[in-house]
Amino acid sequence: MTYYTGNEYISLINIQEDLTINGLTFLSMGLNGNLFVDCKIHLKIFNKSGLINLKNSNFKLNNYWIPELFVNNHSPKEIKITLLTPKEQRGFIYNIKGKYIYAELHFEYKNLFLNINTSHKLNPIYEIYQNKWFNQAVFKFMCGNSLFCLAFDAGKNGDYKVNKNKIILSSKSNNEINFHIGIGPEDMGAISSCIHFQRFGFEKFYNELTQWLSSNMTEYKNKNIERIYNTNLFFNYFFANGKTMDTDDIVCVTSRSPEYYVSGAYWDRDTLLWSFPSILMIDKKRAKEILQYVFKVQGKNFGIHSRQINGNILECGFELDELCAPFIALESYIKITKDNSLLKKEYVQEILNNIKDIFYKYKHNDYMLFKTELRPSDDMSCYPYNTYDNVLAWRAFLALSYFYKIMKNNKKSEQWKQLSQVLKKDLKQFCIDKKNNVISYEFDTFGNYLLYEEPPGSLRLLDYYGFIDKDLKNYYENTLKWSYSDNNSYFYKGFVSESGCSHAKFPWPLSAANSLFTEKYKRYGIDFFSKCKMDNYYAAESIDKKNGFVKTGKAFATCAGFISYAIKLFFQNV
Repeated sequence: MTYYTGNEYISLINIQEDLTINGLTFLSMGLNGNLFVDCKIHLKIFNKSGLINLKNSNFKLNNYWIPELFVNNHSPKEIKITLLTPKEQRGFIYNIKGKYIYAELHFEYKNLFLNINTSHKLNPIYEIYQNKWFNQAVFKFMCGNSLFCLAFDAGKNGDYKVNKNKIILSSKSNNEINFHIGIGPEDMGAISSCIHFQRFGFEKFYNELTQWLSSNMTEYKNKNIERIYNTNLFFNYFFANGKTMDTDDIVCVTSRSPEYYVSGAYWDRDTLLWSFPSILMIDKKRAKEILQYVFKVQGKNFGIHSRQINGNILECGFELDELCAPFIALESYIKITKDNSLLKKEYVQEILNNIKDIFYKYKHNDYMLFKTELRPSDDMSCYPYNTYDNVLAWRAFLALSYFYKIMKNNKKSEQWKQLSQVLKKDLKQFCIDKKNNVISYEFDTFGNYLLYEEPPGSLRLLDYYGFIDKDLKNYYENTLKWSYSDNNSYFYKGFVSESGCSHAKFPWPLSAANSLFTEKYKRYGIDFFSKCKMDNYYAAESIDKKNGFVKTGKAFATCAGFISYAIKLFFQNV
């Protein structure tokens, strides 16, 4: 089993139960993506009897986020080891408490990769040296000039051995050892992070983080559900967004783990429909920062398939769900916080003034229907009009009407409201497959329909978005009945029963989250989260129907947000 932990600046991945770290990542605005340092960081601890076998120790994930180890196989007293990533700090700490101990921290560098959707191997120049003034070892990466630095601190009495790609820190104590690892854009930034840890001490940072985590945790009767909820709540919070090392800007990505196959890049849908609701539940300040980033940096290319973290186009193709997502998220933020200050920002006003023209580029010539080139799964559409996407457009139009009402522009507010009404009327006219008495997934306006379901853009959510009225109720119920039946070739039965799609032909955790929003079929979502382990409880794209373990898309951080949000909302409404 492996684990993740991290803070706004640094992510630690593939942590083993002896607290060995197998890689760290951080975000870089200058390089426009997520840097992955392929490395191994591990401890060796000795007492009077010699080397202690950490693999026989008791591992715990404190508050579902802080890895801790309790070593009992020695005398005279237990050793406790904590791997801490203090909130808002550039680095992490190994804290070792125990009597008469000698400890070594080994860092071995292997490779450096830049993740911007795909992975690119970098070949920087690097050097290792010992800074005598601060008594720290520094690992400096350069590409023309300083790329980033790692600093390693073993305390005032610490010793260092440096090699061409290795650093060994050592220290001994009668009660406590701290190994500090700092990161920064250059030497002094990394060194000062370690100094900051020294000055304030481990307990301060530990208490601050544990207090924040415990204040946001929720207990559930089913411990599998409790672990999935809390683990994914924090995984989404720290791995779907973060601060760039070089500019201190909040940016959003699908995942900060390179294990997710499209990590280090931005999607409107992932950030705003899946990740954002969970963050808004626990941190309204962070939610606002995300919206500021989205509208200011990403706003120039709303709706384009995927982008780099600086807002530039990464993958071409228009997705209607991605164009709608920012306005749905902004509306939810304003309604929950009562803070409408973002509407006064010049960059938001500019988008609001131009958004109708962007929508209308994809409008049907005669009807208030909007095309999409790619489905929410990012696969090519079969027919130009996607029902789920057009429901999101309807919701976005209502959001725009709400914004103008707040701004006391009743004329524009009424215009967007009327457009939403026409859109709903036209969508109801064309999306119904009357031959099968269901709501089609995609359609043209010439009588062709696609009967289909996919977790990233699910017809199951139409009622959640408020679209289902009495005219559509029977069609909606028939659609759900088909979706959960053998007639849906992507509905899988096994250890758990849930849907996938052609993008990944296995049950999706995202689909189980969608099920929690359906009144008659919520049992599928409850069963899924009561039993499945996914990627050691972290969100994945899909799981094996035979055992509930990850099949594709490990470390799916934005999906983790929607899972935790769906669980929280479901149990609040029970």
